[in-house]
Amino acid sequence: MLLPLLSLCLLSPAPTAQAEPTGSIASELAGRVQAALAIVPAALPGAVAPEAPQDLRPEGHHRELEEQLAALIDELIAKDPTLFNKIRTEGDRIRTLPTHEARVAAVQAGYPRLEADLNRSLAQGRLSPEGAARWAALRAQTQAALADGTLFDWALFAGQTFDNRVQGLLAKGTTILDPERRLPEKKAEYMRLSKRVHDALAVPGNSTTLKPAQLDKVFTAVGKEFGIRPEFLKYMAKTESGLRQAVPSNPAAVGIMQIESVHKDAYAGARNVANDTITNIVYGGLLRAQTDRAMANRFLEAGLAPPTSARVVEFLGDLAYNRGPGLLKYVAQNAAQQAIDVNTFAEYIGGRGGSYTLVDGGRSIVVIPGPGTGIDQTGGNSVLERSSEAVGRVAFSQALTAGLGDRNGDGRVDHLDVWLTRGIRYLSEPKL
Repeated sequence: MLLPLLSLCLLSPAPTAQAEPTGSIASELAGRVQAALAIVPAALPGAVAPEAPQDLRPEGHHRELEEQLAALIDELIAKDPTLFNKIRTEGDRIRTLPTHEARVAAVQAGYPRLEADLNRSLAQGRLSPEGAARWAALRAQTQAALADGTLFDWALFAGQTFDNRVQGLLAKGTTILDPERRLPEKKAEYMRLSKRVHDALAVPGNSTTLKPAQLDKVFTAVGKEFGIRPEFLKYMAKTESGLRQAVPSNPAAVGIMQIESVHKDAYAGARNVANDTITNIVYGGLLRAQTDRAMANRFLEAGLAPPTSARVVEFLGDLAYNRGPGLLKYVAQNAAQQAIDVNTFAEYIGGRGGSYTLVDGGRSIVVIPGPGTGIDQTGGNSVLERSSEAVGRVAFSQALTAGLGDRNGDGRVDHLDVWLTRGIRYLSEPKL
């Protein structure tokens, strides 16, 4: 939702003098942005010029434009949220108009009022000189593409302000889930992220033999992009693959993040999740971010506010990464039926008012059910146990069954034991 919200603030038939920044830094940036925008058709008097086909846009210009748009969006969100919300409301209204011509007319009619608000924001110092330079360079060029609804598809990596907010709240033990978050889900988009990480690490070709220090840098870069703690991404990789970059745990998944083969498009192309560790981590980070978005939607659909506890969000997200996001529907529905506190991990296994203890040196768990819940000491009838049954049991191999063990003492090895194993490891590592 971030990108359409900005559309009106970048439209102007003619820049006004008071919005033009002065000074060498702003001038230099404006020139750089203007050069990046040379590929965008200018609006002609009395008509809207067609947009150039995306496959004809030079990659360097494309990336520069994307980055400048993302920076401007982020600054508006952070520095003047009231104005941003006003732009969002007007942008949403215009997007509902039935024809291209109607949207063009609405943009032209509504811009002067919003331009005055932007100029006021600049004069009051809410936007930086760099932000003013970006606006001045972008606004005169974007009318055609905005009216066509395509320009902001380029800026799908906008939202660093959101990601930084997630990181800050994680450090405080809370997080936020955005049910409408935009993510780089098309292959060209997440592969551009992969290339940027490759370039930053000076890894020119495909590699499944990155050194530990390089891996840490990849986890940091990808975590920052998706608003996921790098330590937690690394924990997930350690759980999935033991940080092995090229050894599949089963024929259906591959790589350090164990990307399943059902994601066929991710396996295609000269650089893909099967032959490149950086791409594998990028795609794993994308799947994890998609899981957070799905979590928000499933809890809202069940009539619950999504969890805000970082450890609960990370734990439930880890389970869904392992079993698939369809799990989250059952988790949310059972949480609503049992009226648990969605921010208290123990209640997902012990019910409302329940808890648990770890025994056998942390290898097993004993559930202490909440009063009147009907849950037993193995967690039977709990949110996690019901959700485990709802998505269906998996027949584990004898070797995996022996290695996993019956964690909750119910006499069988099933997905609840998988999840408790992952949870016990996670809860026993306080740095995560």
